[in-house]
This record gives sequence, structure tokens and C-alpha cells, in this order.
Amino acid sequence: IVAMQYKPDKAVKKMNEYTIATGTVTSAIKGRDVLKKHGFYAEIERLSVSDRKYGCGYAIATRGNITEIEELLKKSNVRIIKVL
Repeated sequence: IVAMQYKPDKAVKKMNEYTIATGTVTSAIKGRDVLKKHGFYAEIERLSVSDRKYGCGYAIATRGNITEIEELLKKSNVRIIKVL
């Protein structure tokens, strides 16, 4: 018997993983830096073609408590267009 190892599809999002469209690449960079400074995982991500209606095409990929993340970004004047 051969045991098969489960490999999740990279396109499937895990719980507590979010993509935050910010409207501009500058806001995405600022937001990423703010989140990292406060201990959150945060990276700049290119939005899919269908999601580019939410701004310039760049967003923040992050993990954690979305309420806390949104509050932190708002306090830092990072505009949130949509949480995807």
C-alpha cells in the first residue's frame, strides 16, 4: 500500500488569511509596513484581473484577526477599499 500525502491547492485560502485591496500601491506598501511592525504577516500581492476593479492592482496579503488588522490600518490612515 502506498500512502499518498495530501498537498493543499495553493489557490485555496486558509482561515484567517485575507487580501486587502487598498487602492494604491503606496497604500499597500504603507499598510504592509504597519502590519509587520505590529507582528502580523503581511506581503504585497498582485490582484487577479477580476479584482483589479478595486484599485491599482496591488493589495496586502495578511493573516490574523481581521478586526484588529482593519483597526490598525485605519488608525494608520491606510485606505481599505475591500477585504477579499
